[in-house]
Parts: sequence; structure tokens; C-alpha cells
Amino acid sequence: MKRWTSIKYRDFYDIPRIFLAESQDRVFLFDCPFNEEKDEYEKTFRIYLMPPIGEQELAGSWKNLPQRATRLFGEVGISEVEFDTTFRRQVNLEFLGRFGF
Repeated sequence: MKRWTSIKYRDFYDIPRIFLAESQDRVFLFDCPFNEEKDEYEKTFRIYLMPPIGEQELAGSWKNLPQRATRLFGEVGISEVEFDTTFRRQVNLEFLGRFGF
């Protein structure tokens, strides 16, 4: 069963590389950082549980958002994350079931 939810994102290269998604009154941060040594983006998203984040904080850089996380759930391959056809509006969070959500 698909669990589509809206996203807010920042960096975009082929897909959103850092984005926020809400599900079951929780806010998740998905982060796929750029690896300077490899000169490419990582192949996985790190998934974090986030505290409430104000719009003013989202207006600035998102580089330090992972440091505000209350918990790191783990990682998921970027190929496992299904976006809507625009890659900019929604994500299917069905895979979060393996993390208990």
C-alpha cells in the first residue's frame, strides 16, 4: 500500500538530496550528502527523526539539520525511495514499515 506524503526539499541533483517528510505526526529528514572525496553523492539516504522545525530555520541552509535530529533510524538506498513523477512534490513512505512506521 503506497503512503504518499508531501516533501520539502533543498539540494536537488536528479532527485532531492535532502528533504523533509511527515508521517504519523512525525517529521523525518532524509539526507543524501555529497562525498567530496568521491566527487559524487552517496548511494543512500540517512533517515533521521526530527524535532519541530520552524519555517525561519528552513529558510537558511539545511547543512546542519542532521545534527538537530533526535534519532538516526538507519539508511535506505536511493533506488528504494519512490518519488512522484516530478521528483519534487511527494515521496512514498511505504518502506518506513521496516523501521516500525
